[in-house]
Amino acid sequence: MQVKSLSYIDIQHDALGVFEDVEQGTVPQEDVWVSAYQAGESSVHGKMRVSLDGGVEITCRDGVKVERESKANFLVTVPALKMTSRPVHFPRQTVVPPYTKASAVSPELNINALDYSAKAGKLVAGGPDGYAIVLDPARPSEALQLAGHVGDVLDVKWFPSGEVVLTASSDMSLRIYSAVTGVNPRVLRGHSRAITATHILGVGKQVLSAAKDGSVRLWNVGAGKEERAWRLKQAVEALIVIHGEQAALGAETVIVAATTDGSLTGYALEAESHEPLFVSPPTDTKLVSAAYSSTLGLIATGHADGTIVFRRTTNLSKVVAAVRRNEASVYSLAFDGPSLLVGTASGLPARLSIASTPETLDVEVAEEFAGWEAVGVETWAVGDGAWCAGADGVLRRY
Repeated sequence: MQVKSLSYIDIQHDALGVFEDVEQGTVPQEDVWVSAYQAGESSVHGKMRVSLDGGVEITCRDGVKVERESKANFLVTVPALKMTSRPVHFPRQTVVPPYTKASAVSPELNINALDYSAKAGKLVAGGPDGYAIVLDPARPSEALQLAGHVGDVLDVKWFPSGEVVLTASSDMSLRIYSAVTGVNPRVLRGHSRAITATHILGVGKQVLSAAKDGSVRLWNVGAGKEERAWRLKQAVEALIVIHGEQAALGAETVIVAATTDGSLTGYALEAESHEPLFVSPPTDTKLVSAAYSSTLGLIATGHADGTIVFRRTTNLSKVVAAVRRNEASVYSLAFDGPSLLVGTASGLPARLSIASTPETLDVEVAEEFAGWEAVGVETWAVGDGAWCAGADGVLRRY
């Protein structure tokens, strides 16, 4: 498998604070570092000096050129790495969710999962030790706590109504909550290891879950019980549901389980048989994350060596493109229109553009998202911008 190397930029995470200090006259001038990388090439470590001379001035050196388009948006050019006017964005909004450690040994807040409801205009987030909240980004201090889980909350989803949420945890349970009152009328149990992924079918009468026990389960929400289970030999890290691909995949609705070894296993949701429709070949490195775009007809998988692999739903056994920015594990992926949002173990979130023809798939870096230190970007939520969160417990909107 040929892997295309993509360049990337890392800019001082508190650069906006430097600009603010200079603008307010707190300091007369200060340097901000800007680094650029590409595998096989010498990295570039430049600086921009921010100073006040009738207005804020930027003076660049050491191989980088930076233009400030607006308060939070920059264009970075690095001639040595053939980067020209690469957009770099700092967050439009930063939200710190309410969190109180239960004891001195309790973990710091880490956001494992995030979802946005356009109907409710709210986020649901999951974190350590049963932490789950429904939050209005405009009023984060009024977040609704969802009590019940005793393990880390690893996945969260909004039901289409915008009034109910689904959560999944390492405590091996699924819970359904009112997003208005926090009441928990349903608890679904049956998995024997941590639940890693969920999917809500239709309006939400049925939900799917996948877990590290190697199973995918179909639940009847109204009855509160399991209806079916499909069993695999590997832990399931991600779950994808594809509708309307009868000719290509052999069923109208196909459940795709992405397992640790990098393979994709498809099952027909409506079929009586539990035999898979297909099993794609495993990859060389561990699968960590996955995302699906019905518009593009693509599945992207993120791997522990930093590789992102693309397959078309018309032939999931064939890799059509593979890219890598660096060797940090790809913790999170989410499609947003004709682009892919990427988060890694070392931060560095970005948007990749995707140009697809029947014969080719070209992937490039479209935007870099700054404002992160070197901590994992665990999750994305698309809606009213692109939201991401991770190991520092902060929600950022780009």
